[in-house]
Amino acid sequence: MAVIETTSLTKVYKSKQAVSDLNLKVQPGEIYGFIGPNGAGKSTTIRMIMQLAKPTAGQIRLFGQDAGRPSAELRRRIGYLPSEILLYDRWSGRESLAFTARAYGLKLSETSYREQADLLDLDLDKKVKSYSLGNRKKLGLIQSLLHKPELLILDEPTSGLDPLIQRKLVGMLLEQRAEGMTIFFSTHVLNEVERLCDRVAMIREGKLLRVDDVHSLAEGRRHLFRVRFREEGDLTDRLKLREFDPEAKMENGVHLFAVEGSVGPVLERLSLRAIADLKVERPTLEQQFMRDYEGEAEPV
Repeated sequence: MAVIETTSLTKVYKSKQAVSDLNLKVQPGEIYGFIGPNGAGKSTTIRMIMQLAKPTAGQIRLFGQDAGRPSAELRRRIGYLPSEILLYDRWSGRESLAFTARAYGLKLSETSYREQADLLDLDLDKKVKSYSLGNRKKLGLIQSLLHKPELLILDEPTSGLDPLIQRKLVGMLLEQRAEGMTIFFSTHVLNEVERLCDRVAMIREGKLLRVDDVHSLAEGRRHLFRVRFREEGDLTDRLKLREFDPEAKMENGVHLFAVEGSVGPVLERLSLRAIADLKVERPTLEQQFMRDYEGEAEPV
């Protein structure tokens, strides 16, 4: 049974279609990345999942239940961090957490808030009004975890966090996943997805572009070759490099081309000439995503 399942989910604001015919299925125990630039429809989708916005059409099921009629029990199984968190400025961080704990029928001392605050370097005795954006995000994350939810939904959780805290957050989420938590992680920061997620869904203009296993996505990337031969001149045609890449070319004495699949035949071909310099690399997930996003793949 999927933890989150959307079927033909659609949201229209007046004449603007923010989300169109979106079909997602998040399995138990996975970290599911939901990526796309600002305005792609990520936050709108999450707001519909959380019943903060009513779908124009389509269905949402959480833990197999119709999310259109959520029970208190169902809500208790979910933790949520919105992209723009609202907090009571007059309270301290600790008072904010105590209020949240009471809402779930818990004592703050029964939670793991101290360890999480220490890990994220958050001073809970300060007033929320003195918090930076990053510290507000830290407090919101701890709030979302207080009741140990089965499903954690995060909308741009790392915005405002410095790189060290981002790494700590990744470690914290991996620990939660190891304990069985399902995490829906919305972001436009692609290297976070690569480090953290099991699967990733790419959204463009409210439509699902593709869904991939992150490991398979990494393995399937093209190899980018940059070769400088000892022999002067353009060897693209003589070595028939366009058999591997129709767009192979030479720029400033360097032969440039990309290869999908095994590189063995390419290396064998290159060995026919003396090589002065050879560099082989794979594009980052961000580079691959942008290649798809800019139009080389159609929405599914």
